[in-house]
Amino acid sequence: MKKLFSVITTIALALPIFLQPLTPSSKANTNSPASTPAEELVAVAPSAPAPALAYPLATIRNRTIFAATGTVRYISHLCKDDHFSAPAGVLQPDGSIKEGFWQARKRGSCLIKRIDAQLKGAGRGVTSYTSSGTSYGNFIIQGTQTDFRVWSDHELNRENAKSREGKSPGFYITNKTIWPISIALSQVGCLYYQTIPRGGVFRRNTGAVWFTIQANIQPDGKEPRTDWDCVAPVAAIVGSALIAAASAGTGVFLTVPAFAGALAPIATSTAVTVSGAAVLAGGTSATSGLLISLGTVIAKNWSTHLVGQYAGPDWPFRCDQMPTYEIVGGPDPPVRTADGGFRADVGTPLRIIKVNDCGNSMMATKPPR
Repeated sequence: MKKLFSVITTIALALPIFLQPLTPSSKANTNSPASTPAEELVAVAPSAPAPALAYPLATIRNRTIFAATGTVRYISHLCKDDHFSAPAGVLQPDGSIKEGFWQARKRGSCLIKRIDAQLKGAGRGVTSYTSSGTSYGNFIIQGTQTDFRVWSDHELNRENAKSREGKSPGFYITNKTIWPISIALSQVGCLYYQTIPRGGVFRRNTGAVWFTIQANIQPDGKEPRTDWDCVAPVAAIVGSALIAAASAGTGVFLTVPAFAGALAPIATSTAVTVSGAAVLAGGTSATSGLLISLGTVIAKNWSTHLVGQYAGPDWPFRCDQMPTYEIVGGPDPPVRTADGGFRADVGTPLRIIKVNDCGNSMMATKPPR
């Protein structure tokens, strides 16, 4: 019995020795980072900062008519650069561009330091976007005064707050001739058109793209064009309009003095005379040959055009003044004859002259066909 008691006592005294180390050891393991699984660290870490470091996905809006490729470069070597391909913008009937679009698939907390781009078929360079490191996400490829450029939408927002009145893109064309002039801005068809009087101004806000400027004399001052119709009238129609204008006392004839005395014989083929009888008969009653004869003389210097005229850049590089032109020349003023008719002379070539430099450097960049 003594022996049994002694064994029980010994076990009772030894038991605390074995149990005591277990409690602190278990507590230490609970607080030890090394003992916590990796996924538990993520779960325990605060989740609030994550959205603040998740910057907007990089997007490229291509506001040109050329397909764009390039690279979005991030500031950290831990961030993989994005290679983008944005389709060409699509020209709309009003001359604006429906932009091509590209968006990155991921970004996280990567800051953008540079965006390089190339435009297929443009024949001109594209100035890169550069930064010490930006969180911006929206970027645009747009024409400038000298080339194309990648820029952020924050630049656009600053420019949007400013007035566009009188600035590019668009056209400002003054009629410096003695004739009413029908003007059209065309691409596939006539997108903008108007007949303006002598001294009148044709002004249009357009997209930052290329147009053909067409101009022709319209003797009666009436606009003959319709949407998508840029076909020049034939000589007979020109003659009819001229006689109709003379009969009604409209158009250029409002400012031309009557001819005093008899008309001298015409010695050259640069002029044509219409008798008073033909004028009184009106355009519809005059013979076809007379109309064609009159129209042919006028038509020698009756129309002109300029191809590939750039409307000037859009934000943020727009000009303070639209591309500006003057229309000069044309047939000489009709001269009234003693019998109530008139004589018209071929005069000088009708010309469209550019008088400022907005958009000039981009003229060498031809739009794709």
